[in-house]
Amino acid sequence: MPNLGDVITPDDVSQKGTGKYTADYVNWCRVAHLLQDNAPGWQFHLAHYVDSSHVWKAPNGTGYVVGYFTGPNGERTPDFPQAVMDNRNSPVAYEKVTARDLTDTHRRALAACAAFTFGLAWQLWAREEIENPMRNVESTKSAPVEKPQDVDDGDVPLKDDDKEMLLDLLDELSDEKLKQFCKAFDGKFVGQGSVSDRIQTMNHQKFINDWHSKQKLTKKDLNG
Repeated sequence: MPNLGDVITPDDVSQKGTGKYTADYVNWCRVAHLLQDNAPGWQFHLAHYVDSSHVWKAPNGTGYVVGYFTGPNGERTPDFPQAVMDNRNSPVAYEKVTARDLTDTHRRALAACAAFTFGLAWQLWAREEIENPMRNVESTKSAPVEKPQDVDDGDVPLKDDDKEMLLDLLDELSDEKLKQFCKAFDGKFVGQGSVSDRIQTMNHQKFINDWHSKQKLTKKDLNG
């Protein structure tokens, strides 16, 4: 089995956000390309559920996918489950999983499963995965979070992953639609600097989600 633990270079790593909210990641397209170059013949798959769909149903009714790789000589790696999550990193109910949820989760599962199976880009995942995988919710919530000076009382800063997902959501908008959003954001939150730099708190996240849910987006409103 290929060992890709030392494959990535600084050129493969991208960043989103600024300052303390900067997040390093390797784009899923880059992951696919690195696999093609360094693990020829290995293919990523999503296992089928009992109804032949790719989304599995957890005991509590939320959805997840199961990824695995096959090798050029008939090898099959162990199953790798990946939760279907919304832009708040909360699990999505099985009945509410959309096509977009599935495709996004497929890309996340590809990257995570490549790290789990081959060690590809493990250096980036280690920030989270090096912790106890059985950590409980109480211990996670108890960790203190530093609050920026410009955050109002009662508001809290976003986690890096949450901000990254919000920026991904906005990155899908066309230039014209993005201008409309920025105008709406500036009208609600007065501040200096670019809108992407100023997205920092849960209130900002709520505003973005509310604004996006009210838009009747068509193909012309989206990139690509």
